[in-house]
Amino acid sequence: MKKLQANQAVIVKGVAGQYSLHRYEPYFSGIAVARGIFRKDKIIPLPGDLVEYSASGDPDIPFVIENILPRKNELKRPPMANLDILLITVSTGLPEPDFYLIDRMAAYANILNITPYILLTKTDIDDSNVSEILDNYRPAGFPIYQLGFENEMELQRLKNDIRGEIVAFAGQSGVGKSTYLNLLFGNSLMETGELSHKAGRGKQTTRHIELFPTGISYVADTPGFQTLNLAETEITGTQFAAGYPEINRLSENCRFNNCTHLHEPGCAVIEAGSDQINPKRLKRYQFLRSELDSFYQNMY
Repeated sequence: MKKLQANQAVIVKGVAGQYSLHRYEPYFSGIAVARGIFRKDKIIPLPGDLVEYSASGDPDIPFVIENILPRKNELKRPPMANLDILLITVSTGLPEPDFYLIDRMAAYANILNITPYILLTKTDIDDSNVSEILDNYRPAGFPIYQLGFENEMELQRLKNDIRGEIVAFAGQSGVGKSTYLNLLFGNSLMETGELSHKAGRGKQTTRHIELFPTGISYVADTPGFQTLNLAETEITGTQFAAGYPEINRLSENCRFNNCTHLHEPGCAVIEAGSDQINPKRLKRYQFLRSELDSFYQNMY
């Protein structure tokens, strides 16, 4: 995230037309409303937006949003802007990894210019799935962190890599999201009690997306990722393929420019070795791509 000026801040929450603003340096926190021009232009300020503000003269709502800076990305589900990193949390034991969910979330992140990180949890309890996870995602070049209670160096590496960024946790229930939120941010986040509670429950009921300042970054409470439906995102099959770094790289050598990597002759992706793309990951891509293409064909 870019360094903010004295009249700039991050929207961390928006409810009923009132927006909570925050900035680390120099420290600022306040409540604002948006100028009427945004409503006229049908622009809705979102959590994660970087905005310019000024004094409103109203003691109850002291600030007014004057301008929204250009967005790095905009998510429809969950509705927010400028997410930098998606922390995809995967258990190396139980629950068994849902590779289809991981693939969908990672592709969606890449398409929207969000960097997916793979966080392997419970590695000190059960590492039976570590090799398979690494085999699936190392060829893609995703940053992978093997976290455990005794792996302080890996935890510190992750802290350094997310410093100053807007991040979100995502993953199956029971993989340890709340545990690692606590390990990463401690009392700076857990004193709210709110995100810890939400991250630990099986069914998400959050109505409003909120960013939580952690002291080093912002963590988004983003329940929408757990039930990500690619068709609802309006992502096309071609865009979906672009969400796979290894497919992007290999497709430059495909015989056909519009290759779907499903069945075409001369497809460099299908012909690639397992060190370039994991065969199981390729099969999952082909299943998800076929499903997505069928959805759009049935629409028309």
